[in-house]
Amino acid sequence: MKTKDRFKKKLNASGKITWYFHAFRTTRRGFKTKREAQLAYLELRQLNEKKRKIAGSHEQFSSIADMWFYHYKELGEQKESTYDKRKESIKTLSLWIGDKKLNSFDSDFMTDFLFDLKDKGYAKNSLYSFKQTLNMIFKFCVKNKMLSENPLEGVSLPKYQQTVQGLKQSLESLDQKYLTLDELRTLLNYSIVHEDLTLSTLFHVLFYTGCRVSEALALQPEDIDFEKNEVLFYKQTAVKGKQINFKIETTKSVSSARRVVVTPLVIEKLKTLINVLDEMRSNLNFVIEEPYLFVYLDPSKRGVPFRREYVNDHIKNCVKRCGISKPFHTHLTRHTMASLVADHCSWDVLKARLGHADKSTSEIYRHLTADERLKPLNAFSDLES
Repeated sequence: MKTKDRFKKKLNASGKITWYFHAFRTTRRGFKTKREAQLAYLELRQLNEKKRKIAGSHEQFSSIADMWFYHYKELGEQKESTYDKRKESIKTLSLWIGDKKLNSFDSDFMTDFLFDLKDKGYAKNSLYSFKQTLNMIFKFCVKNKMLSENPLEGVSLPKYQQTVQGLKQSLESLDQKYLTLDELRTLLNYSIVHEDLTLSTLFHVLFYTGCRVSEALALQPEDIDFEKNEVLFYKQTAVKGKQINFKIETTKSVSSARRVVVTPLVIEKLKTLINVLDEMRSNLNFVIEEPYLFVYLDPSKRGVPFRREYVNDHIKNCVKRCGISKPFHTHLTRHTMASLVADHCSWDVLKARLGHADKSTSEIYRHLTADERLKPLNAFSDLES
């Protein structure tokens, strides 16, 4: 684009003329005069040229990683939790290769580096996250002509060989990953008596829908379809710092946005909770105006959605007090729901209910219940009769 065509004027809402321009993948607006816009463009061009000058192949990885992260965050396409995760990955990677120059990376080095991280004790999921971050950084470098090719191209993660003892422990712990029907009935009945209405209703929503805790905590009355007996999940809470500063974000992925049908019992419990909260709002002051369902009721933070850890502590205590000796936490409500419905629906239905992109991810939730494990024994009844 020619310089004379780069700067354009626009009439704002108040009727005044303002200037704007587009350059270096960004648009700058709101300049009072064309001269102001031109000066801003020159400053932006100098900054861009300076970045390119220092971002040569001899630059250290830590500097390049910081530059990529700045660009990555400026795009504003991710959730805060994702930025925190990437920043933590960069911190760890820079600990080991921060002083390495960009031109020293090739596929052999990257292969050895990933194996070294494994030997240092990093888990498989951590290595996967590190590789994801590295791949984005190197693609950024190739795109900006700092590298001629991605040194991670063709590099695979090291395999983690399971030990005999580890396999034995995984088999022994299978039943510990979900509640049986009798255990769940005991827990829910206990919560009705010993927990307040908000927590008791939340427990029912978690176990009946298999939703993530953060998804449940973002629910509002408008998210309940009382005609179709469905709960709509398309958002989640995110907290950094004090709970009152919570944010509402979209669900984990596009496939996580879903409508989950529940029984009339759960719908009635939600109706009751909504009516009670509406009555409280007409008589008491709430800290926030937006009506959420699963909230604190004490005056200092009345109406603020629960913190995930608060829910986790309560459900763990309920499990323990019910005499259930399983290391339970809130995410296992998803396992429990999957175990209960697995024998009554297809893989695709289970996938949609859990909000997974493909059914292979859902397989880890579809555990065999005790009754299902006994079914193959029926094949031997004629043999032994």
